[in-house]
Amino acid sequence: LNRFCTSATGSVCRILIDFRHGLLHAGRVFVVGGCHRACWGAVGKCRLCIENVLTWPSTSAIAEYRQGDLFVLTPPGSTLKDYYPLTYGSGTCKAHDAGLPPSCFGSSTPGWCAMKWCYVDPKNCTGVSKISTRFFPIVENLYFSYATCAGGSSTNTVASWSAQDTQAGRKVIELIEEYGQTARFTLENIAGNANTSSTCPAAGREMCPCSDCTQNTIWQNKMDFLNAGFLPGHSGTAAEQVRAQCLSEGVSQAYKTAAAKEADGSFRRVGFSYYGDQATGAYTSWPREDFCPAKSVGWDPRARPWYAAGATGPKDVIIIADVSSSMGTAHRHILAQNAVISILDTLTWRDFATIILFNDDIQAVYSEELRPMTDANRDAMKTWCGSQSWKGGGTNFSAPLRRAAQILGSSVAVGATSMCQKAVMFLTGSVDPTFGLSEDYASVRSMSKTYDAVLFTYSL
Repeated sequence: LNRFCTSATGSVCRILIDFRHGLLHAGRVFVVGGCHRACWGAVGKCRLCIENVLTWPSTSAIAEYRQGDLFVLTPPGSTLKDYYPLTYGSGTCKAHDAGLPPSCFGSSTPGWCAMKWCYVDPKNCTGVSKISTRFFPIVENLYFSYATCAGGSSTNTVASWSAQDTQAGRKVIELIEEYGQTARFTLENIAGNANTSSTCPAAGREMCPCSDCTQNTIWQNKMDFLNAGFLPGHSGTAAEQVRAQCLSEGVSQAYKTAAAKEADGSFRRVGFSYYGDQATGAYTSWPREDFCPAKSVGWDPRARPWYAAGATGPKDVIIIADVSSSMGTAHRHILAQNAVISILDTLTWRDFATIILFNDDIQAVYSEELRPMTDANRDAMKTWCGSQSWKGGGTNFSAPLRRAAQILGSSVAVGATSMCQKAVMFLTGSVDPTFGLSEDYASVRSMSKTYDAVLFTYSL
């Protein structure tokens, strides 16, 4: 059964969000793809569903998961078992996920649980999006597709909205939240039922290098749109590294679902899905790409704005850095300057910040009120840091802390604030022998209570 169809090119919308380099900005969504109407002489064709994955020559390895009349699958790194009928994904287009784990059982389920899909033969399916299997990792060449079952319509959610839809902004937020909640549920389910003996190898998901990725002219990189990629972190214990691999494999299931439903057949319209692991700094992304960030540069997903924004929310930040003479020892002044720049790089447009440099008094203040962290303001603050002296003079902790309290007060008074969390980042490599009297601590406690600010101290 072959269906011949064309893909009708629609308008270009600026709706979906792309977090690619840590920058939150609107990305182009090409409302194209899928089979929009039937006709002869069309450019795309889609062979329908695999009749039976157990007997299909290239997918027969799925028999390893068979136990009686069910497929039994242990989620990555988990002690639980999930059960699927032997007809799962086979034979016909239907909502195969409805009522099944990990995301589609219970009273509140994502909208995609009701979407029809099936397993397809990638050799006989062109012009529609298809993604490598989510739940049966040992089975090679097993792909599923929503577009094959769409009856000629696009499966992209945005494409179904009218150009005059005044609720598009609200709808896209709800859509992103739905996919985000699916990923969150998957991660929490794995973490809450962890199997310490699991290994969850990352073979076939490596990004550095991605040896089987192919060059893509649109993305200007080597890409693999059928799978999610994994980049190990550089911190954490051996057990935490394994756990990060298991969490990555699990969250990839959610990312593949979103990709299969929302991407067009040529993958011109895609949205990145990211996950950063707190314990190790491991990084998971769909699509998989050839991505080798230099460790020497200090790239870490936990230091990217998208991660910091998700972990902390909008915030007011005052960075206080010690520039006294003792900072010249062991190049601590360089560490301090790099630390300030790194903090600035984690902030987003929703944050407000300023910088105080101190020695035996206030050495320099970037601004007497907090500044919104736009790209222009961040660049200006970095330039300002580069023009300052970072070693010289004595040490006085009280003066910069008092100034921080004044800045918080004046900023709130004029509305230069995120109206959310407030943090004072205190970086020093010195000792102030005069600090420690009861009134000093009382002053800091009073500032924290008055402005609901948290003081974080760092020794360089």
